[in-house]
Amino acid sequence: MHCDLCGAEEAIPFKCRYCEGTFCSIHRLPLNHNCIFVRDYQEQPARAKEFLERIQGRSGSPQERIKSTLRDAIYLRFSRTEVLHLFIAAVLVIVVGMSFYGFRFRWDFVVIFLSAFIIHELGHKFLAQFYRAWAEFRLIFYGAVMTAISALPFFPFKFIAPGVVWVSGNLSNSRSGRVSWIGPLTNLAMGTGFLISYLAFEAIGFARPILLAGVSFNGFIAFFNMIPFLGLDGQKIFGWNKIVWILTMAAALGLFIGGDLITGGGTIGFLRRFF
Repeated sequence: MHCDLCGAEEAIPFKCRYCEGTFCSIHRLPLNHNCIFVRDYQEQPARAKEFLERIQGRSGSPQERIKSTLRDAIYLRFSRTEVLHLFIAAVLVIVVGMSFYGFRFRWDFVVIFLSAFIIHELGHKFLAQFYRAWAEFRLIFYGAVMTAISALPFFPFKFIAPGVVWVSGNLSNSRSGRVSWIGPLTNLAMGTGFLISYLAFEAIGFARPILLAGVSFNGFIAFFNMIPFLGLDGQKIFGWNKIVWILTMAAALGLFIGGDLITGGGTIGFLRRFF
């Protein structure tokens, strides 16, 4: 492969974990290839030092790691860059979610779409921190653009991958797989909760159709992220444990299709016009 900056051929190229470019040994550091995320690279040592000081001297037992993770959540360990990227990504996800329902603006819709995305990403972040790794969310330019385009009414497919949680740390393959798995699991848990709530309300004669939006949307987020390529969660999960991937994908499909059928099969009917 060739270096993206100087074009030199490199047998074992270096991939920048910030901009994802491929570089030679001379230009591998962000400072040496004018990385657009060079500020994040420069700020990382300070963040890492702060995090290590906070957990220094602990036994590392599961109970202590849980306390450490909760403490980090309370302290809101988010950089300004991460907050900005999360905000932009959340807006894109909300717009795509609204496109499922004819762009009808309702605050309860917004809450459902926002929670499905934010809790998914924070699941990745906090579990990675639980494993003593550094983790922050970042937008991906092409993913954000595709997410925005898929919100267009005439676009038959919905693409929701505006960014990812970057993880830096010496994680084993199983831990890395679990960090990826926790995202879709949060959506399955929330979607199942919405479904149980809907059935409970319907049983007593107080059906709340808005809850079905939570079922379908969380099912779709889980299903989409379980796709085993494009750098999505499913790719790492498939490489880690194929049985876990199969079961999780089946649950996600069941949740999405089940919620869609209860509401009249609107999404499936929409797709049939193209296939």
